[in-house]
Amino acid sequence: MRGNNYAIVVLRTAIIVPTFIIGCLSIVYTQFVSIFFFKNQPASLQSLINITKTHFVLLLVFVTNVIQSIKIQITLEKSSIPNFQSFYIDQGNNLHSLFLPNSILISNHQIYTDWLFLWFLTYTSKMSNSVYIILKDLSKIPVLGYGMKNYKFLFLSRKWQEDKIILTNQLLEIDANARGVGPANGVKLISGGNEIKKWPKGENSNQIWPFELILFPEGTVPSDRTTKKSAEFLKAKGRPELKHVLSPRIRGLFLALKKLKNSVEMVYDITTAYSNLKEGEYGEIKFSLKEFYLKGNGPPVVNYYIKGYRIDEIPLGLETDDIDNVPQDELDEFENWLLKVWYEKDQLMDNFYKFGSWNQKEDTKTIIGDFKLRKNYEFIMPFSFVIITFLIIRVIYIFIKRFI
Repeated sequence: MRGNNYAIVVLRTAIIVPTFIIGCLSIVYTQFVSIFFFKNQPASLQSLINITKTHFVLLLVFVTNVIQSIKIQITLEKSSIPNFQSFYIDQGNNLHSLFLPNSILISNHQIYTDWLFLWFLTYTSKMSNSVYIILKDLSKIPVLGYGMKNYKFLFLSRKWQEDKIILTNQLLEIDANARGVGPANGVKLISGGNEIKKWPKGENSNQIWPFELILFPEGTVPSDRTTKKSAEFLKAKGRPELKHVLSPRIRGLFLALKKLKNSVEMVYDITTAYSNLKEGEYGEIKFSLKEFYLKGNGPPVVNYYIKGYRIDEIPLGLETDDIDNVPQDELDEFENWLLKVWYEKDQLMDNFYKFGSWNQKEDTKTIIGDFKLRKNYEFIMPFSFVIITFLIIRVIYIFIKRFI
């Protein structure tokens, strides 16, 4: 039996590793060629880069499906989710959703592939080309780092004085593009330099570029070390203990909400739990990248409880250029709001571990579908530009050989 398992691991690795590497190279090639030919046509370049965002999630979903079949179960709080009736499962067990454009998705952090499943949710809303993710700095990873920089993902160095300027300017650029007055439309800065950049106010609805920002306020996954630090932080503040989630860091989300305030429509609070992950177990161990992608021991079901908040329901205070100049009482009010959200999330997780469900019967809608591509042919899309290039070169070669 052990020999059979080893053979499966070897075969799986032989399939997914080359597929993933070639797919990433193909996506980066598409980006490189797009930048070369369209660097002076910002709208065209933005469209092509956005297409490669969808290509990347298509590649990851395909590779993940080779390894294991996964279900996505979503429970919606109907009173707070606009268009909740548009979340449904079709006859092919494909998940369809309707997240509003210009939204922020926040979630507790469980495993290192949390972002993939949230990105898949935007794919089910046909918004996967508009995703931005705030994450630790991965820009130096070969190939992938180059691609993510072109996606303009928001990297954190964990040095706040550096991060706040970079994040602020990236968020303001996302906001300006979402209003149609940003660099994607060739609009020039009002003022810039090394400090906070300013873009025109108002909106140009002729060509807007919506966003879906994915953010994990906890900043990291639960472990012995991070759980202890979280408990110490809450104890120092005189707050009750969080049993199943980590205490959220407020500055990153607060900054994102303030700088996107002119364009953001909805904040989706997503509580994430994985079937077969028991209370007290750490997802980073049970569903590590090695266990998941090499041994095929991933979560059988990804469970989501989703609640929505309109931006005017969230206390953000007055506008300020420097986030560190926000009055302490405004920061405290936001912290109280976010901790309330996280204590509710902790209770949901407690229900899930005890009952195997969120135990929220009223005012909810639950659907479950497959984590898969809508159409089988979509798996070829990440490789399409390379295939087209090869065919063009082949035609030219045949022409030259025949007529010259």
